[in-house]
Amino acid sequence: MRDLTMRDIMTRSFAAVCPEDDLQKVASLLRKTKVDALPVVSRLGELIGIMTKANLYDAVASGLPPSVRVADLYTREVMTLPEDLTYEELAEIVRTSHAGNAVIMNALGGPAGLFTKTDWIMAMFRHEAALNSQLTAILDTMHNGLIAVDTNGHITMTNKAAEGILGGDCLGRPLAEFLPGLAIDDVLRDARKKIGLRHVVRDEVTLLCNITPFVRDEGAGGAIIVIQDITDLHRIVTQLETVSEINETLQSVMDLAYDGIIVVDNSGRISMVNRAAARFFRRREEEMVGRPVEEVVENTRLEEVLRSGVQEINQLQFIHGVPFVVSRLPIIRGGKVVGAVGKILFRNLDELQDIAVRFARGEYEIAQEKDGAIEEVPSGFNQIVTADPFFRHMLEEAEIAARGNSNILITGESGTGKELVAQAIHHRSLQRQGPLVRVNCAAIPDSLMEAEFFGYAPGAFTGARRSGRPGKLLSANGGTLFLDEIGDLPLNLQGKLLRVLQDRRYEPIGSDKSVQVNVRFIAATNRDLHELTHSGRFREDLYYRLNVVNLNVPPLRARKDDIILLAQFFLEKYNHVFHTEVRHISPVVQRLFLHHPWPGNVRELENVIERAINFARDSVLHPGDLPAYLRETPLDVCAPVAQDRPALTLRPAREGCEREMILDALSRAGGNKARAARLLGISRSWLYEKMARNGLT
Repeated sequence: MRDLTMRDIMTRSFAAVCPEDDLQKVASLLRKTKVDALPVVSRLGELIGIMTKANLYDAVASGLPPSVRVADLYTREVMTLPEDLTYEELAEIVRTSHAGNAVIMNALGGPAGLFTKTDWIMAMFRHEAALNSQLTAILDTMHNGLIAVDTNGHITMTNKAAEGILGGDCLGRPLAEFLPGLAIDDVLRDARKKIGLRHVVRDEVTLLCNITPFVRDEGAGGAIIVIQDITDLHRIVTQLETVSEINETLQSVMDLAYDGIIVVDNSGRISMVNRAAARFFRRREEEMVGRPVEEVVENTRLEEVLRSGVQEINQLQFIHGVPFVVSRLPIIRGGKVVGAVGKILFRNLDELQDIAVRFARGEYEIAQEKDGAIEEVPSGFNQIVTADPFFRHMLEEAEIAARGNSNILITGESGTGKELVAQAIHHRSLQRQGPLVRVNCAAIPDSLMEAEFFGYAPGAFTGARRSGRPGKLLSANGGTLFLDEIGDLPLNLQGKLLRVLQDRRYEPIGSDKSVQVNVRFIAATNRDLHELTHSGRFREDLYYRLNVVNLNVPPLRARKDDIILLAQFFLEKYNHVFHTEVRHISPVVQRLFLHHPWPGNVRELENVIERAINFARDSVLHPGDLPAYLRETPLDVCAPVAQDRPALTLRPAREGCEREMILDALSRAGGNKARAARLLGISRSWLYEKMARNGLT
């Protein structure tokens, strides 16, 4: 909402009088203009005073005739105000001044209008009505329920979401009728808020309730209850106390939200932010409010939502180089878009601040010794892109486990992101100040494995360094040792590793002195270690030492919600690498992706996107840009699935999708059949054959 100025408030319809004018003219002008005062100007148009109704009444009361000039009757001390005065500045003047009228001056020094306290009262009504309208629109777009109760526990206000939860007409009725057992009486009595209350209502619906009292001098004056579905804790929560307290009340409710929230008006300027968003962007709230949103939030699409009025839910957006899942919702009033709300979804803003700043400064570094033993790649749980509920649950367990020192075993197929999880655990750990050191147990020859692990003393064997070598264990001291492909560790080394796990001590090769280390072990494998223990290829005691906390990373084919999300992530990544502008994935390619089994998991998907960007001809990925094995996917999966449609046999479904792909290739090739054949990855003669089969000429 645009800030009000004096130009929006002052009375522009007025007339000026000269000292030579008489009282009769003054009375006539006052009646005609319907104002309480007239500016008095000299013959040169300069302001010299003001003639008020009070001056006129005093003259009439003293018995002066209408023909008397106003030269000795007007007030020479007159309050003047500039026409560009802001609403806030004007409010302070009205509060401290006893003057009832003021003359508004333009930039040239002449009178441009009049201002009275009546004008101020009307301006206040308009301003608060606009604020109330905006707040009502915001409240009605909320997915969370919002209820206000008075000191007796009776409902005084609800939003649409709350009405849907409570059911029926509830205003003026006791809250206990709808949410029996909720501790509202305790809040009203003690004037202390209660956060995170679980409450079960009808139909076994579990709610999470945050209750905040209205605290006044005499105690609690009522309360606000924010109701959230326990499965959807990342929704905007707001509440209204009264119109006169709108800004303070709404801001306090928004600050309870888990998400970063930014509200913009219909011109794209930020009108409101919550404290979480201000902390995340490292700005004060007053620095953000009033600025165009694109100056504060990079890659924002809030202006697009303002233009289209179409909401965008759970979209990927890069902020400071870090991917976040965001939602953008239009605020619609009277069928028109009057603003928009942007929400940045993440688990804990406080924990993200340092990570976001490091990425913004480009700290994508690999700390590595000259022999390449130590790797340190900044990573965190919020860099792992996922919308899959099971994977998110596993990440939450990993985040809890990261706080301790227990050994962790990460299992899952190759390419699922086990190393990313290990990096996130290390960087989340508050007790691990040392580096993260990675050992690929499958890549190091058995003859060198012991020296890599434990290091060696100077002159321990022929060809050894004169200065010796510390080894991976000592390099990871105070940090984390990540044992990748632990299932390939030789048996003779498994016993020595077990001793280190038990005693936290070891002896380097060729040394008679034991070395004590403080290392956390994280192991990963794509093999069945339990089965390997039964076959004697993996020590059972080592297995149980490593498997204190087990985390299983699901394969990509089990995370359907993540396929397109990750594809968009890699699209953005390689656009930045290759300086390309491929922004979208065609519906046919999306269906191919969703039906492909992805045996190589996330690593395979990343390779496919990298390859496709190299071959893309425009801003959209098409089937012809994909590797041949994906283009050869059974074509019936390409056809969009419509509800309540008659069943199709395999052949018509294949032919329909094949026809769609041929037409798409011909369109992109501008009708050139040789080029279209190359896009489809087939010969030109085979293209002619397929065109004939599909009735294309």
